[in-house]
Amino acid sequence: MDGFRREIVGSWAQDKHKRLRHYIDISSAARRKFEGNSSYIELYCGPGRSRIKDQPTLIEGSAVAAGLEGLRRAPFGHLHIGDLDSINTDACRARLAQQQITNVSTYAGRAEETVATIVRGLSKSALHLAFLDPYSIEALPFTVIRRLATVPRMDVLIHVSLMDLQRNVKQLMRSGALSHFAPGWEAHIDTRLRNDQLVLAVFSHWRMLLRELGLKVSDNVERVTGRKNQPLYWLVLAGFHPLANQFWDEVSNTEPQARLPLG
Repeated sequence: MDGFRREIVGSWAQDKHKRLRHYIDISSAARRKFEGNSSYIELYCGPGRSRIKDQPTLIEGSAVAAGLEGLRRAPFGHLHIGDLDSINTDACRARLAQQQITNVSTYAGRAEETVATIVRGLSKSALHLAFLDPYSIEALPFTVIRRLATVPRMDVLIHVSLMDLQRNVKQLMRSGALSHFAPGWEAHIDTRLRNDQLVLAVFSHWRMLLRELGLKVSDNVERVTGRKNQPLYWLVLAGFHPLANQFWDEVSNTEPQARLPLG
């Protein structure tokens, strides 16, 4: 116990972090070429440590896991961590410091606000990796990705809550909230479709929006499921350099979870 907040997460968080660490490991040779001119970005960092639900198992948060993986072979030049709650960012920074990772800046606020501050300070010549892991669809407005995509050499690994979409897609449409996540969906999606078809149509439109930003979006979309095989979220990799997709393909080819069939 270190006196800081912890969050409770499902066991699938370990699977998500495994993929993140693997990507950071595979991309380490590319990062070394930039000689420290690199950054890791998280806008939903949480407190940096979690306990698995109904288990005593403690795990590091994704930002700490990423920082530690970077240390093994090619450390990030700087870490930018944000969260809606400053208690979380303070805890996460402290836990990074416990691992001798001190090249960290913290940002408290909504992701669409903190991303603007972070991007203004990023080097255009550096190599960047952003990990976006929000709790819900509404917490990931497309403006966040659009702002990140203004930075050259930006790779973005995005967690899209499939469970949230499946449960709430029609409500998100009615409330207007879906327009923040996937702008312009109304012109492309027939609302008379079945729920499962709506979910896939929204996801397809959202991926098209990523491509319109100039990002190369991997067709290897990882679908992560829970202990009862219930679908939880998709992991999507998008970046400007073809190597990003090549690295993600290597991650996908070594992990057992199902992929989304894309036609």
